[in-house]
Amino acid sequence: MRRPWILLPLVLLPLPAQTLESVLKHLDEASASFQSLVGHVRSVKHTEVVKDDSLDEGTIWVKRVKPKVSKFLIEFTVPDRYYLLVSERKAEVYRPKIAQVEEYDVSKYKDLTEQVWPFGTSGRDFAARYKMTVKGSDTAAGVAAVKVEMIPKSEKLLQQVPRVEMWIATSTWQPVQQKYYDVTPGDYRLFTYTEMKLNVPVPDAKLKLPLAPGTKRIQPQK
Repeated sequence: MRRPWILLPLVLLPLPAQTLESVLKHLDEASASFQSLVGHVRSVKHTEVVKDDSLDEGTIWVKRVKPKVSKFLIEFTVPDRYYLLVSERKAEVYRPKIAQVEEYDVSKYKDLTEQVWPFGTSGRDFAARYKMTVKGSDTAAGVAAVKVEMIPKSEKLLQQVPRVEMWIATSTWQPVQQKYYDVTPGDYRLFTYTEMKLNVPVPDAKLKLPLAPGTKRIQPQK
């Protein structure tokens, strides 16, 4: 009978390093099967000049509504309750405390909205928009991940976010953490996703704002 300790050297062997080609292939495969997602999201906005970290936490629901198009809703509950609903052409921010919805037309900013929307995105779509470099194995959100640095190819994107770091879970090949660097040196926004459940039922009702009677709508872009 083989003794377990004999197998120990095999257990301790490092996993093969991921190349960019292998990461993109895994992302393509994960994208092909992606239908929905539910999880916890934590957002930290760091402002370097005042050494301030602004925190928001809540629940995110995602549903693919057609090829390459998903709809998502985030219900932030910490520190205050508010909602963010994003579809193909529109983003809405609902603030129950003041009974107001801010509407934004995002159809003209498809590249920008896709930039902050990673779930279900294929490797080929990422590679089309970014210069990508695999930085190696890491741990993020409590799981094993591959860290990738992403530099936008579009000048428009570079003017908004000059660099992105993304941690992709090797168990699901979905992002579990993203760090968006601001054009202001030292400033960034960090998103961390935990308790994620893939391809679970997400009713259409979950992707609607729970508007109270009398809620007013404004369009800040106009």
